[in-house]
Amino acid sequence: MNRQHSTLAALLVAAIFTLTGCDALDHEHDDHGHEQNAAVAHDDHDAAGDHGDQADHETGGHSHGDPDIPAVVVTHFSQHAELFVEFPVLSVGLESPFAAHFTWLDDFRPVAEGRVRVLLQGGGLPEEEYTVAAPSTPGIFRPVVTPLYAAEREVTVILESPRQTSVHRLGTHTVYPDRADIPPQTEEEPAGAISYLKEQQWQVDFATAPVVQRTLRESIRAVATVRAADDGEAELSAPHDGQLARRGERFPTVGTQVRKGEVLAVVGSPLGRELQGLGRDVSGTALRSPIDGVIAQVLATEGSYLHKGRPVFHIIDTRRLWLEARIPENEILKLRGADGAWVPLPGRDSPLVIETAGEDATGRLVAFSQVIDPRTRTAPLILEFDNPGQQLHIGMLAQAHVYTGRTANSLAVPVSAVVRDNGVPVVYVELGGETFERRVVQLGIRDGDNVEVRSGLAPGERVVSRGAYLVKLAASGPAEAGHGHAH
Repeated sequence: MNRQHSTLAALLVAAIFTLTGCDALDHEHDDHGHEQNAAVAHDDHDAAGDHGDQADHETGGHSHGDPDIPAVVVTHFSQHAELFVEFPVLSVGLESPFAAHFTWLDDFRPVAEGRVRVLLQGGGLPEEEYTVAAPSTPGIFRPVVTPLYAAEREVTVILESPRQTSVHRLGTHTVYPDRADIPPQTEEEPAGAISYLKEQQWQVDFATAPVVQRTLRESIRAVATVRAADDGEAELSAPHDGQLARRGERFPTVGTQVRKGEVLAVVGSPLGRELQGLGRDVSGTALRSPIDGVIAQVLATEGSYLHKGRPVFHIIDTRRLWLEARIPENEILKLRGADGAWVPLPGRDSPLVIETAGEDATGRLVAFSQVIDPRTRTAPLILEFDNPGQQLHIGMLAQAHVYTGRTANSLAVPVSAVVRDNGVPVVYVELGGETFERRVVQLGIRDGDNVEVRSGLAPGERVVSRGAYLVKLAASGPAEAGHGHAH
């Protein structure tokens, strides 16, 4: 199937994805460790710094010149960009068109401007340089290399863009004296490899992330309720009988921001008419807000006659709130030190994280009851936390994950990398820029956006962190999808 057909398939897959949604992550554990087969190289240094000469390459794949000449396929990462490049095996005097696919790592969009230089160095011979001034299409640069010398040559590809400079050292490659000296193709794609082209990746929300060692914190789940702090809530009532009147241009409404001491309304004197006839002050008693906050409820209407004690305004301070988590009885002994929690937020990719210790503290532990509720068999734990942007609302229910105090230093991947395949947790490992492998993993501790992987992955491998479900769908398509494409 050629690239046009593959890209069309990708659009259909993306449409299916938007209709079906993603598999949810849970924590069933199936231990399926196995050998790794990664064809991805990493360079963690800036272009201006030291570049480790690391690149994994293979002979085979897609031809970009003479179809009888095997192609070299290399994937390499710098600090800023991913390079996926394909080119025919090098031979003196033979044009070798490169198809260099560049992707920015901060947003995984194709590189749309800049120039690319290919350098052949080493072997005691003069340096050769081949340049292309701009991409032929966004993300794809096509320099043509025609080697002058037969030798073992270091191949370096340099992207120079207004956004960043990215250097990719692809290792040593043989330049053969003649095309007749080029050995036949001997390598094939790994069994079960899934093809998902760069052009497909660039059209959808797609990203990869490295498998790294992280310190993860164990947590226990608990149903929680967002409530106002004890000193962050107030109710204003009529101090005596009288008529409720505005003070200012308009009568306060729900959502009005108020300051401590601000006059919200006036309750007139119950003897207003009599006093007015005697020339006395009938302005009444001002209702002043006792706290900074927002009006949550207006419990009486302007002009109504109130009796003493009648509630008028309910005011809350939403800048700092309380999270009351109900800790199940059978989990209480796991809490060695409740030093915070994380809470998934509807409609947001990242959870709310509450830290109660250290320099990054955003809240505090208010109380942890020592009494079990006989009806719910839970004990309340209350955390106070900052509520920037007033994004959480009082009364919201949440599934809190309260930290137990136990940590683990383990391999971890983003939670978004894990999908369910017939109930089994799997990730999709990047073998090369356009090739992926389904990998069964055993999961452990989940800590916010990251989850522990106890088996199935190795440090330094990369997994699909956004768009994994699309790769899953691509795997279920025709076996030949995406293969034999021409750039």
